[in-house]
Amino acid sequence: MKHRALAAQKREQMILTPVNNYLAVRTVETIDPEDSTILLPRDYRAVESPFAVVEVVNCSGESGTLWGTGLRLVVEAHMLRDIQHNGETFTVIKENHVIGILSETS
Repeated sequence: MKHRALAAQKREQMILTPVNNYLAVRTVETIDPEDSTILLPRDYRAVESPFAVVEVVNCSGESGTLWGTGLRLVVEAHMLRDIQHNGETFTVIKENHVIGILSETS
């Protein structure tokens, strides 16, 4: 029993290296500048955007020249796939579901 507890503590963080035109991404949280407290009806459902902003965490070797780690992308939100393994969650998306690249203006 003691051995199992030590093994769980020493478990290393896993890295997912995507293949077959998949990108490993992390969802970027957006902050609503007009966020305020408003009372809403109990049956109110917020309209969710069909798009999401994500940051590239990892990509396959053949895709590395186009998609760099840290790059922010606009993607189709419903095409994001979560993979759970050993208590960790990896989010992936196919390259062809990328709508565009976000960048700062100079």
